[in-house]
Amino acid sequence: MTKEEQFARELKQSDADHHKPTAGAMTGHVIANLAIHEFKINQARLFAAGPTTVFLDHYALNWISYEQQIFNALSQMLVNNEESIPTTTAQFAQFTMLEENGADKYLPGDDQLFNLVKDFDTQTLFITKAIQLATKEQWPELVDLLTELLAWIKQQISLTQRFLNHDLREGLYNEEDDDDF
Repeated sequence: MTKEEQFARELKQSDADHHKPTAGAMTGHVIANLAIHEFKINQARLFAAGPTTVFLDHYALNWISYEQQIFNALSQMLVNNEESIPTTTAQFAQFTMLEENGADKYLPGDDQLFNLVKDFDTQTLFITKAIQLATKEQWPELVDLLTELLAWIKQQISLTQRFLNHDLREGLYNEEDDDDF
């Protein structure tokens, strides 16, 4: 089988898994979100102005490092279990649910930081769904890693919302407002 045929087979299986969905497919979304979030954190770190720079100077590189660590661990776990993972920029763009806009680097620092909080919150939706699917599929090591990531993200949301002088859920996804997810 040629490399093109192998990749075509992988894409076909990935598409089928996303329509079920499976824990592996949902974790693929988590992986894509982590990759894109890293770029967005770095953009804010480099371009945000005002008091936000002090916050980002303290936290941004740690966020990136942690997200890279989890990205690598989740990717390896899926590969070890013969699951597909996003490996091309096109796949990352397809599977992420985070919105990118290069012009956002010109937003006020607090707005850039709040966009990162909203991205953390969006990630929790996919992580929670992946945990549910992994539990159903009896995949305990995936449940454990995703649960660790979920707890860490909730901690970052809380920390950042307090810095922004927001209530914990202010401006974030509310299940009662949207039944489409």
